[in-house]
Amino acid sequence: MDLRPATALDLPAIAALHAANWRRDYAGLLPSAVLGGPLDDLMAALWTQQAGRYHSCLVARAADRVIGFAAFDPDKAGGLYLSSLHVAAQARGTGAGRALMGAVAAIAGTTPLWLEVLCGNHPARGVYRRWGGAESAPFIDQMLGVQVESCRVTWGSGAALAQALGAASLS
Repeated sequence: MDLRPATALDLPAIAALHAANWRRDYAGLLPSAVLGGPLDDLMAALWTQQAGRYHSCLVARAADRVIGFAAFDPDKAGGLYLSSLHVAAQARGTGAGRALMGAVAAIAGTTPLWLEVLCGNHPARGVYRRWGGAESAPFIDQMLGVQVESCRVTWGSGAALAQALGAASLS
């Protein structure tokens, strides 16, 4: 597996992976109608027309294809904001997500790190808990025009996340 900053050539694969994961992971959490055309429109805008809106995006590649990515803004209020962490279904359990989080943790260093997750996304929440993340109280957010219950997951610093990632890999 190779980890590196995303390039313009990676953007179509990132958009496809992002949409595929939302369709799978958010089925039952979002109406199926918004997981069709509206989702495709969002991903096209996000990863082609507005790709520069993210300060940073890392990709994990294996066998010459994108198997995961982490998009983040290191200068968001409250610390480094991880806006997206996605691993392809066939690459889950390979360590790609852990590697991406470790790279983001190293970039954050002593800065706090945070993300938002749907409350109904129990698999992701479980991973973040194992990695030492602390959840906020639930709040109402909007995704594709739908109200969803979300929570914020924080780490006191990238170093704390890195330490938790190391400890979680030993268990």
